[in-house]
Amino acid sequence: MRFSEKLSNLENKKAEGSQKILSVYLNTDRSRPDQQGGEWKIKLKNGLNKFEEYIEEMGDHDELKGYRELKDKVYNKITGRERDLKRSVVLFATPDESIWVMEDLQIPIETSFHWEDKPVLDQLKELQSNYPYSGIIVIHKEDATVLETEMGVLVDEYHYSFDPDIDDWREHQGPLAASISASETNKKDEFQDRFEENQKRWLKDLSSKITKKAKKNKWKETYLMGEKGYLNEFERHLPIKETKKTGKNPSRMDASKIIDQVIAG
Repeated sequence: MRFSEKLSNLENKKAEGSQKILSVYLNTDRSRPDQQGGEWKIKLKNGLNKFEEYIEEMGDHDELKGYRELKDKVYNKITGRERDLKRSVVLFATPDESIWVMEDLQIPIETSFHWEDKPVLDQLKELQSNYPYSGIIVIHKEDATVLETEMGVLVDEYHYSFDPDIDDWREHQGPLAASISASETNKKDEFQDRFEENQKRWLKDLSSKITKKAKKNKWKETYLMGEKGYLNEFERHLPIKETKKTGKNPSRMDASKIIDQVIAG
C-alpha cells in the first residue's frame, strides 16, 4: 500500500470510547552527532513515559492499563529492531491494536510524541509533500533498473534486460533474481556486438516502456542516474522533461542504498 493510501486511511481514524491514539515520530539517524550513543532510545523511553505519568495523574485506571501495555509493546518493537532501523520511524497505534501502522523511513524527521483522539499527521503530510511518489531510473549498457519510491521508502522495483533473441527488452518485477542474471550473461557477447549498431533504437524503445510506467503510476518526480554516455542517449528519447539528473553512478548498489543517495542523501 502506498503511503498516500495509508495517510488517507489514518486521516479518517478516530479513537473509540476512552481510547486515544499514540502518534510517534522518532529520529533514529545514527549518522547525526547527537545520535552516536543511541540517544534516540532515551528519547523514546522518556517520550512514552511522559504520557504514562500524565494519565496516572488524571486517575483513569482503564486508560492507564491500556496505555502501559501499548507503551511496552511500542518500545520493545522499535528497540528490538535496532540493527534494521534507518533514519527514522513513524508509528500510529491504539491499545486495542485496531490501529497499528509502523514504517521505517530513510529521510530525517523531528522526534515528537502525541496521545490524542486523532492521529497527528502534520509532519507526515509535510514529508509526503517533500518526498512524493517518484521514479528513479538507473541506466547501464546492458540493463536498466527502475525504483519507485515514496517518502524515501521503496514501493516497487523493476529491471529491464535486453534479449537479442526477441530484439526487445524484458521486464522483471522485484529484486533481480540470480537465475535471471545468469541466463542473461550467456547472451552478453552477442549483446555487446550488436549494441553500438542499435543503441539509439534500443534506448528509444526502453524510454517508451518506462514512460508508460511513469504515466500509469503517476510519478511526481523522476530521477536519472547511471553510465554517462548511455544515460545521455536515453534522456534524449525520454519525453518526461522535468527530470533530475543526479550525476552519480550507482554501479550495482542495492535499491535501498540508491534511494538513500538520490532521495535522502
